[in-house]
Amino acid sequence: MIDVDHNTQQSSGKIFQQDCKKDLSAAVAAFTQAIKLNPKAEEPYYHRANAYAAMGNYQAAVTDYTEVIRQNTGRLGFSSGTYWNRARAYEKLGEKQKAISDLTQLIGKNKSSNADEYLLRANLYKASGNKESAIADYKIAEKLLQQYADGVFDTGMMDTRYQQMLDQVRNELSNMGVAVTVPKTTTGTILHTIAKTEVERALNLARLQSQHPIVKNFDAQLQDLYKQLVNTQPQVDQKVVKNLIANAAYEKIDNLKIERSPTVGRSPSQLLTKYTLDSPIIGVIDSQKSELESLIRRNKF
Repeated sequence: MIDVDHNTQQSSGKIFQQDCKKDLSAAVAAFTQAIKLNPKAEEPYYHRANAYAAMGNYQAAVTDYTEVIRQNTGRLGFSSGTYWNRARAYEKLGEKQKAISDLTQLIGKNKSSNADEYLLRANLYKASGNKESAIADYKIAEKLLQQYADGVFDTGMMDTRYQQMLDQVRNELSNMGVAVTVPKTTTGTILHTIAKTEVERALNLARLQSQHPIVKNFDAQLQDLYKQLVNTQPQVDQKVVKNLIANAAYEKIDNLKIERSPTVGRSPSQLLTKYTLDSPIIGVIDSQKSELESLIRRNKF
């Protein structure tokens, strides 16, 4: 029996790849023309190098990245991106030492706060048999990733991707014989618990009085959490706390809107098939949305 869906997906994938190759080839041609018109302009070299890398032509990419570095004026801010991209291209070409050299240049004397750079260099050191240097870079990456999770670099870095990377780095260090201590409670976990609890309090406040035991219980939990936060290391800016609360409230509002809307996808909303718009159940959802909006306003700078 023919797997129609699988064959269709394969066919669609091939068409997509062909379209991408066409687009990349057109991009290379356009940037090549721009270089002919102005060979001293670094920007077309940079973009052509990226197109070559996307096509898998890493040697051509390296050549163009090298030209960007050679004539870099610093005006357009391509320096860090070029070293990173050339390091990745060298990695693909199997030229580990050259990739390590570019990453070392990128990390610099002031020590970068980009965990990806340390992770890639650690992987390359490990692949080159330099276990000591690999461990040193993995340790720095672990520290940075924990800081990301703790909101040291604002909420933009508190992404699940970085938590997964942190787990992988700790596993890597453990496999290399390094003792890894995983903290039971971190600044990041307290921050996320605060945001979740603030949202739950708002949802309950929509149907209960502020002096109700359930709401008072949330108040006590929050009081304890904020006390814990004061004693955590590292300390975080209040803006991080407020942003997390507001983001959690926005996410819950989006869920309520879906629940409250006349249709969910192509199907009628289950709530509105059971209840009329003037039903107390619908009224509670509307009140919850209002409480969450109030919570967001309180946590805006």
